[in-house]
This record gives sequence, structure tokens and C-alpha cells, in this order.
Amino acid sequence: MFTQGRIRVIALAVADALCIVAMWAFVVCGYWALGRFLRTHGWPTCPWGGYELAEYLRFFYVALAFICVNAALGLYHGNWMYPSAPSSPVEEFRRLCISSLLTHAGAIAYIAFAYQTTEGMLSRAVCVYACILTALGAQSFRNWMRFALKRMNVGQIPVVMAGGGEAAHQFAAFLDGDPYAGIRIVGYFAGTERIGRKRRRRAWNERDFQDRKIAYLGTLRDIVPQSKKRDIKMLVACQDDRLFRAQMDEFTSWFTYVVYLPAAKAFPVFGARAVSFDGIGGLEMVNQVRMKVKRFQKRVIDGLLAFAAFVVFLPAFVVMPVLIKLTSRGPVFYRHRRLGRNGREFYIWKFRSMYIDADRRLKDILASNPSAAKEWESSFKLSHDPRVTPLGRLLRKTSLDELPQLFNVFTGDMALIGPRPIVDEEVGYYGSSYRAFSSVRPGITGLWQVSGRSDTDYARRVALDSYYVLNWSLWLDLWILLRTAFAVLLMRGAR
Repeated sequence: MFTQGRIRVIALAVADALCIVAMWAFVVCGYWALGRFLRTHGWPTCPWGGYELAEYLRFFYVALAFICVNAALGLYHGNWMYPSAPSSPVEEFRRLCISSLLTHAGAIAYIAFAYQTTEGMLSRAVCVYACILTALGAQSFRNWMRFALKRMNVGQIPVVMAGGGEAAHQFAAFLDGDPYAGIRIVGYFAGTERIGRKRRRRAWNERDFQDRKIAYLGTLRDIVPQSKKRDIKMLVACQDDRLFRAQMDEFTSWFTYVVYLPAAKAFPVFGARAVSFDGIGGLEMVNQVRMKVKRFQKRVIDGLLAFAAFVVFLPAFVVMPVLIKLTSRGPVFYRHRRLGRNGREFYIWKFRSMYIDADRRLKDILASNPSAAKEWESSFKLSHDPRVTPLGRLLRKTSLDELPQLFNVFTGDMALIGPRPIVDEEVGYYGSSYRAFSSVRPGITGLWQVSGRSDTDYARRVALDSYYVLNWSLWLDLWILLRTAFAVLLMRGAR
């Protein structure tokens, strides 16, 4: 059972070692090259780069320390000896940042105590820069390793699944296309044998499992015997609560890990912790959106980051209006009515990326093209939109058209990071989730934008927006911000 899991743990440890070695090599060589350049071009007393590169070879132990700290923080699928499901990407990012900080703080302390001077051959600045780069880059190295493991079909922890329903369907679909979890479904159990009949009643999504080449292993009564036969010690239960409780004692007689997915609906899990009251076990879920201090922190951080972004992209605010005016008739900016916090209406600002007769063009194509009308009805977007100008396509691909929304952040109508702003016609898609969705300010970027952007279907967008609201944290915002940078640079999913 745990052979594949341990292969995965070793592979992730190798990725961590490669990351920290690469970041140290980059910083050490860059610091040394910059110092040598300045020393030979008018700054002979430059303190940077005054060391031999070989001096840092003795710091190989930093990679070992990083791996050890990661193991202590549960970054190798919880328990490196008995690996199971991984932490969420946001939680993994948070722990990697903490691990990098602890590891490099130890390195700085070693330099201070070992050399007893601030004027040595070793630079504390190298440790600081390497710490930042390692924290920001470690998850990317891990994701590359996960992708390689998925392609080679190794390091995938085998599990069996009990039950069916929407949760089982979404879980199987997620594992099929995403290398992050590192879990492979060997087979599933569903239904019970009916007395006096040979026919078996199975899960509603049996065909979906068969299409994914997931074998049917038997009824719910066969779970433990068949899992023992295959030496599989991890179970994913997508059952009704009563069925799950009825079989819990049976499950614990064999399985080392039991993952319970009761429903395909978002609920607060970030920051959740196990609680116990006189032998009654439970889960405390934290809704940070309801904490005024946290909301104030987010407002301040959003404002500071938006101002920094405005300063960085100030040249675009000068160049873009000129290019828009030269390439098509019409105003520079486009505004559209959206729903904000608590359903309050506001106008969102963008650089104009469409022709001025865009509404007429949309009506014409929806009336003459049934496939386009169906696509518009499902996502309110068109993959080949005739309303968009040639420059507008570039603006959308690079997301530069959304830069004016920084002013919406300054006025308090939007946040830098949050659920996507919607129009009146989209409220119905959110159903009972709209009340929670509208309790926060919409954002320029958000969880759905970094999870495929325009490539995600509408149901998935609603699920991601609901998850963001219920699981918001400053760490989640930072993770989304970094993912946004990668998504924009790669122009992934934008149109």
C-alpha cells in the first residue's frame, strides 16, 4: 500500500532539495557577479560579492535542514512514513513559507555564531534573498515533480472509494486531470445486494466510473475484504451520513486512513481543527470573513497592493489610451454595471476592448449561431467573440484591459482579490450560495481566475467562488496573487 506513497514522498523531497539548491546558487552567483561588476566599475570598496563561490559549498546542509523541517511540518502527505492525502495547495504554500523562514533563520544564526563577526566571507543577505525565493518557488518545483510523476504513473497512492453521488463524481474528475493529490482510485464499492435477488444496485454515476476505467469491486459490504485482498489501506467515503456511521467500526478495523466527503458543497475547512467534548469528537470550522479585524486587514492590504500595482503599471495608463484611440473608434474606457457587496450596484471600469456597436454584433451572432447562443447561455462568454477588436484580444490575453479596476479598489467597490463580479442575470446560478457570495467585495482576480479562468464551466466558477468566501484567509489571497501572476504571464485561459 505505502510503496507508491513513499516513492512520492522521496520525489517531493528531491524537488525541495533541488529548489533550495537552485535558489541558493542563483543568489550566490548573482550577488557575486553584481559585486564584481561594481568593484571594477567605480566602486572598489563594494561590500557585495567579496567572497569565493566555493565558500558556499559547505552550506549543503541547508537542503537537508529544509527537508527535515518540511517533514516536521507535515509537508510530505502528512506522515512521511505513512503518506496519505496532501494538504490543500494554500496550506502547503503557507507551511513552505514557514519552513523556508525557519531553515534560513537557522542558517543566519549559524553564520553569526560560527564566525562571531559581521564582516566575514559569508553574507546574511544571501540567506535573506534565498529565503524569499525558496518560499515563493518551492511549490512550483513540487508541482513540476507532481506533473512528472503523473505522466510516468508512479508515486500515485492507491485508494478505494465507497459510495457515489456528486461528490464522488467531482472527486474522480479532479484526480483524473490534476496531478496535485497523487491519489489513484483502484476501484469503487456501491449499493447493497438485495435479498433473494442476484441483481446489485450501484451508484448513479457507474458509467462515469467505467469511462474513467475505475473498476467496480463490489457492494458496500465487500469494502474491507476486498481492500485486504489488495492491501489498500486508504478509503475515500462518499456515502450518506447514516451509512458511513454504520460502517465506521468496520472501516477502522482495517484502514489506516478514511477520508469522508459527505457532499459536493463548499464549507469552511481552512483553519478548521479537531475538538473533543467529553469523548464527543467534532470539527470546529472558522469563518474569517465574519471577523472585523480580518476584514480591516484585507482592506488595508488590498489598498496597498493596488497602489503598488498602479505605480508599476503607470506607463500602461499612458500608452493604452493612445493605442485604443488609434485602432478603433469610441471611448478609451468601458464601464458596465455589476453587483457588489450585499447586492449593491456599481460600475466596473475597463480599457475598452470591443467595438462601439458590440451589443448589436452580439444580438446578431446569438440569433444566427445556435452553438454561440448555447455557449453564451452557459458562461456569458464566447470563445471567438466578434465584438472584440484586434488590440482588445491582446488586452484580454494579457489582462491589461482590467487595469482600470484598480480605481474600483481605491473607491471601495471592489477588492484586489475576491469572487468575480457578476451581473443581475447571473444571480440565479448561485442559488442559495448568493447570500454568502455577496457578503464580500468582488475582486479583480480570484480563485476561479487562477483555476482555469475562462476555461472553467459556470458550475465550477460558482463552486470556486463559494469556496473562496467560506475559506478566505490572507494566505489564500497571497496564494491567489502569485498564481495570478503566473496565469497572466502564461496567458492561460484568458479570452
